[in-house]
Amino acid sequence: MPKVVAGYKEEARRTILETAAGVFAQKGFTDATMDDVAKELGVSKGAVYQYFSSKDELFEGLCDAAAKMVEERLRESFSGADLRKSAERYMDSELDRFQNRGVLMFEAFAQAPRNASISGLIGNNYVTVLEVMTRFLETLKEKGALRKEMDSAEVAELLIALRHGVLATVLMGVSREDAMRVWMNGFEAVLGRYTAIKR
Repeated sequence: MPKVVAGYKEEARRTILETAAGVFAQKGFTDATMDDVAKELGVSKGAVYQYFSSKDELFEGLCDAAAKMVEERLRESFSGADLRKSAERYMDSELDRFQNRGVLMFEAFAQAPRNASISGLIGNNYVTVLEVMTRFLETLKEKGALRKEMDSAEVAELLIALRHGVLATVLMGVSREDAMRVWMNGFEAVLGRYTAIKR
């Protein structure tokens, strides 16, 4: 009988996902194996299979967790009235997370053209994150922080593209300070016409 991962089911799933993210980021999705994840956890491969039936299912779990994290970071970062400071807090949290796990996102993008399963998961994740961002912008409109005539879905698409672009520059060696400057300039350009963002 395989050794069981310690903790309740949800906690065990989270632990496996966090470990898998690290293994995938270090070895690459293609080269990493379920054995590698189990070894990093210090459990049998069978214990991992009790929670995830395949590497693709592990990646799907990471995509779901990433969408939830985006929602949490938006909610936590935009808790105040100052949109500019909120946007800075949001990108600060993104850059902190990116240092540890961000390479995995771009590794997955690179795999997508050759792996239909990964491509589908990335596409589904994009739709989910777009829905999260759109809902979030709608709540800002309801609070009066953004003008009612703004198309939330369109602006959400622009902010997601900006986020991906800024994170990609970090992989290219752009400093955190410069990445933040690009994010803030882009954020103000996208949302400036819908609100008075103070510099």
